[in-house]
Amino acid sequence: MSEDNIPPAAVTEANNNSKGTPTESKSNDMNNRDQFRVQVQPKYLVTERPSILAPIEPKPDKDTATNNSNDNNGGKNNKGKKRGQNKKRPRDTKISSAQKACLQVIKGEPCPFENCKYNHDLKEMLANRLPDLFEEEGVDWLRGECPNWKLNGYCPFGLMCRLGSCHINMATGQNLRKDIDSSQEEAASHDNDESKEDAETDKPKPGTLLTHQTDVKNVISKDTIVKLRKNQYPFVTKRHFEEQKDKSKSTSTPSIPTVQSTNKPALPPKERKLIDFRNKVYIAPLTTVGNLPFRRIMKSFGADITCGEMALSHELLQGKPSEWALLKRHPIEDVFGVQIAGGHADQYTRVAEILANEEGMEIDFMDFNLGCPIDLVCDKGSGAALMLREKKLRGSLEGVTKMLDCPITIKMRTGWDEKKNIAHLLVPTIQKWGIGGIGAFMIHGRSRLQRYSKLANFDYIAQVGQSQSSDLPQIPVIGNGDIFSYTDYEEKVLSRVGDCEDGSTNNLIPTAMLGRGALIKPWLPTEIKEKRHWDISATERLDILKDFTRFGLEHWGSDQQGVNHTRRFLLEWISFLHRYVPVGMLEVMSPQKMNQRPPNNMCGRSGLETLMLSTNCADWIKISEMLLGKVPDDFAFEPKHKANSYAS
Repeated sequence: MSEDNIPPAAVTEANNNSKGTPTESKSNDMNNRDQFRVQVQPKYLVTERPSILAPIEPKPDKDTATNNSNDNNGGKNNKGKKRGQNKKRPRDTKISSAQKACLQVIKGEPCPFENCKYNHDLKEMLANRLPDLFEEEGVDWLRGECPNWKLNGYCPFGLMCRLGSCHINMATGQNLRKDIDSSQEEAASHDNDESKEDAETDKPKPGTLLTHQTDVKNVISKDTIVKLRKNQYPFVTKRHFEEQKDKSKSTSTPSIPTVQSTNKPALPPKERKLIDFRNKVYIAPLTTVGNLPFRRIMKSFGADITCGEMALSHELLQGKPSEWALLKRHPIEDVFGVQIAGGHADQYTRVAEILANEEGMEIDFMDFNLGCPIDLVCDKGSGAALMLREKKLRGSLEGVTKMLDCPITIKMRTGWDEKKNIAHLLVPTIQKWGIGGIGAFMIHGRSRLQRYSKLANFDYIAQVGQSQSSDLPQIPVIGNGDIFSYTDYEEKVLSRVGDCEDGSTNNLIPTAMLGRGALIKPWLPTEIKEKRHWDISATERLDILKDFTRFGLEHWGSDQQGVNHTRRFLLEWISFLHRYVPVGMLEVMSPQKMNQRPPNNMCGRSGLETLMLSTNCADWIKISEMLLGKVPDDFAFEPKHKANSYAS
């Protein structure tokens, strides 16, 4: 294994700590390096790249790929360039409006707009229509898989659907619809057996009520989006600059942005719901890759609690649909939270006000993001930067808890700098504020400047839990980081749960909070609950990707734009999945650790497994083509996230 595959910080530490003769130093150095290698059986190590894999093309600029993991470099490499994300990544070719059919015409209705920019000629679009995905070699598994047709009996994309031959009249371009007799809904509910027989022929029995069995929740109304965009939403929470004006006019001013005086409270008083995180598997919020289709996969493997991706408060308040989409919830997510990042109390409180007032919004808890290390977020006072702004944090917590009847959780890092941890000071401070409704602290065992390098410090997490005052109500503490197997969970979490030697409690609760471990091993909840190391086959892993593809086409759409979105998010996920080394290939039974990297050249136990082990983007694209058909000739992909280590 080359030195390039060993975390730089580990190499530096090994070199600094090596003592004795040159021979002893070399031996110690190699022993230190071994802990960062995945020990694979020799028969799976190859000297040349397997022929099934795509050749690796040399990168034009190697300097841009060099990262410096020094904790004091402000998140930049030795060339002064920010690390952690690939910039200016390739994008799909934009689909012009003329290539999209007017949705009114697809419905068979006249278009009410004189200057509609979409295409109204169905015959022209039918002549230029792309073939269905399943018509390509190797993608036959998608035949008849149009999600809207299967679930609703109607596809809103019509002839734009890339799986639409089952619901398009190929002579006229007309979009077909299954007739539904809603008056016989009750009779249909008692006739499951006959309905199944008709389902096999894809012909619904007369009187069968076809409904979307997986209606997505937390869909914000168009009316609310319009009001937010036009700055016309009837907020009762003042903006921070309005509070400043009031302070200059009155000597008695509130210390935080509060609800204006009104005869009716913004939210009727309700009993706050409680969530017991103990002995649960909780999938942490994961930006980009923690999307709704991925969370459906995690639920199928036994995850108990899920949370949406981080949503930025200022973009929610601007009415951006793409940001509100991050709050969507699938019905199978029985315990679901949303994570919000903001830098001001009025932003948090206004978002909470919308969630409280918007009909159909169902959330079980709101998570405060005090852990995001990205510069774009921290520069606005959000994410990890909010740990350093106690006044803003207190105002935000007090404002949100007055608006919502669900618990509030706070996810934070150990501090800004590894050399000066502050979480053990911030947690008791928040406890002393006496704000009701805080359900748990979630501690990521790294500092902001560490990002995802080095191992998570669970000893410090336990210290944070022990820092709370015994005279005040105790708040549960959940540890996060590096859980990659059930033995990791037992070693890092369960071994630290309980009373301390001095008789006090550390408030650390037995919760398996999974981050990147769930991305690399989505079956990890099953492993933890069944206490086993699952030697999952490549075929089973491909079936997982097929499920994700189905869920993606249902969530993002089955037209070309939806296919493009599904492929991009699939590739983002594969950029983590390829890091898994099957248990059956390991030299010892000890499972792979989060910070261990596999050898560059490996072959699996099958051609598919070899393909899934590849670190080359071209091979990830091959996998996507097995699921979604060929990519355009000019297609390119680079993962959004660049990790210096595999740590969570």
